[in-house]
Amino acid sequence: MKVVVHVDPTRCRGHGICALMFAEALELDRWGYGRALDAEHEGRRSLVQARRAQRACPNGAISFSVVEEMRSAS
Repeated sequence: MKVVVHVDPTRCRGHGICALMFAEALELDRWGYGRALDAEHEGRRSLVQARRAQRACPNGAISFSVVEEMRSAS
């Protein structure tokens, strides 16, 4: 499973909580607004951190999507 995190720049108010909750996927720009790093993060730990960051954002600017990997039948 891969987790891709998104930040809605129109909703972000620069609280910075998201970057504390999921530093591997989110960073703050030079003005303190959240920005998603261009990467997919794998594993259950990443999913938990993405959910935590989403819930912690007071403006609802954080979202994420989960991409399930297709397993080939041998």
